[in-house]
Amino acid sequence: MPINRRWKAGAWPRSLRGHLTLVVMVPLTALVITFAAITCWMIESSITDTSDRILIGSTRLISRAVNHDEVIRAHLLPLAVALLQRRTAPVTHYSIYDGPRLIAGRADLLPPPDYTADGRRIGPLHDSPHFAPTPHEPHLTRGYVDPNDAEGVEQAAYLRNGMLEGKAVRIATELRRLQANGHLVAVQVAEFDDDRYASERIYFQRVASAGVLITLFSLFLFYSALAWGLRHFAALTNQIAAEQSNPLHFRLLPDGNGPREAQMIARAYNALMTRAESAVVSLRQFTSNASHQLRTPLAVLRVHLDVLETYGAASPQGKMALDDIAASVDTLERLLQQLLVLARLDERSGSIKGRFDPALVASDVIAARLPALQKADVCISFEESTPLFAPAQGDAALAAEMMGNLLDNAVAYNRPGGKVVFRLMAMPNMARVEIEDDGPGIPAAEREKVWQRFYRSAGQTGNEDGCGLGLPIVRAIADAIGAKVTLREGQGGHGTCAVIDFALVTGDEASLWPANSSKLGGKTAA
Repeated sequence: MPINRRWKAGAWPRSLRGHLTLVVMVPLTALVITFAAITCWMIESSITDTSDRILIGSTRLISRAVNHDEVIRAHLLPLAVALLQRRTAPVTHYSIYDGPRLIAGRADLLPPPDYTADGRRIGPLHDSPHFAPTPHEPHLTRGYVDPNDAEGVEQAAYLRNGMLEGKAVRIATELRRLQANGHLVAVQVAEFDDDRYASERIYFQRVASAGVLITLFSLFLFYSALAWGLRHFAALTNQIAAEQSNPLHFRLLPDGNGPREAQMIARAYNALMTRAESAVVSLRQFTSNASHQLRTPLAVLRVHLDVLETYGAASPQGKMALDDIAASVDTLERLLQQLLVLARLDERSGSIKGRFDPALVASDVIAARLPALQKADVCISFEESTPLFAPAQGDAALAAEMMGNLLDNAVAYNRPGGKVVFRLMAMPNMARVEIEDDGPGIPAAEREKVWQRFYRSAGQTGNEDGCGLGLPIVRAIADAIGAKVTLREGQGGHGTCAVIDFALVTGDEASLWPANSSKLGGKTAA
């Protein structure tokens, strides 16, 4: 993946451990917050439901206690109020009104508007609250288990909001007609909303504290686990940082018991360093050979320039020097051109796409060299077998460079009066070009070495101006366009035969390719 972001000056890249911790902890924290919010909502609902149940139950308890004569009521009512006291509500706020008269409780806890001053109920009945049923909840009559306790209840206990001491309260109210005198009384129990909120805040704080502790503990565990899990990668980093003497020869030594990912990184790094070392060695060798090859024509030029200064251009020595200078310049120009070709090929990445007609390229290569071939003491012939019915894959200009280099070598390293045969053959799924000479040939032991840059066979004669780059250029082009080039012995055991196999285009493009006829049919001699 390409890196599109550059670090600003003075900025430090994030650590992998910190980045992974952030990536994991952000959703984990969001999850903790979500669960905390759900828990707080359930606590709030539970506290509200429980408080309302207690208010309704307290109202019914006081209502039952007041439904007796005054003597029994005087003993039962204090007991009932005492039973209602709890830690969160040590004081029970209640009132019992018989019309305008306060029987017990707080006078400022007034009856609801639908209870008149003369002790009558007006308006429709209020609905009793519905709570979530319990598994073994009995059948209730106006809120009472015993139907006898429900006698005289005209308005079952219900809930409403009100004010007491200038504060919001939740009030449970029940209207009951007393058995002793038949009066309709209003029984009420109130609870301040602040008391409820105080209880809720306590639980909310506990939930928040637990969430923070869980998050911090998870952060500590995950960060520590990452440090333990990444120790193998840290060990590889320390190995690289500790190597200062010869980085190219350095190789990572992964822990055999380490994770597969660390071993994969170590292997990839070692393979990269191997390729880098090989490239550096090749570059040094190439630079050394190139400087050596350039030094020879430059030295020749300097010597002949000294001859010109000494004898002058009109002298016989000067004329010979001018001829040698021209030859040296040609050699230098050819060497530079070949070096540029190799440099451009080395810069390319991936195979070069395209298609071309091998027969057309071959005819152009021979036609371009006819004047030079006619001067050579070599017989050139072209042979073509079955015509091709599909184009070859690759670039036409590069394919021509390959064929031209091999043809030039076949002519330059041939014997006087020798022969060179240029063949084009159709093979299964490929087009084959063969360039064969009957010269001294290349020994079998050196046929792979001649592909190396600047290598020249000790037994080759006939081209003293060569610099050992022609065949390496051919191999580099073949690799670039997906072709295959090999060297073998010529027919009858004489000379050398260079073979190029070009892959043919297949599919719809091949079906549209017309059967081509070569411009050079049969044999052509030069």
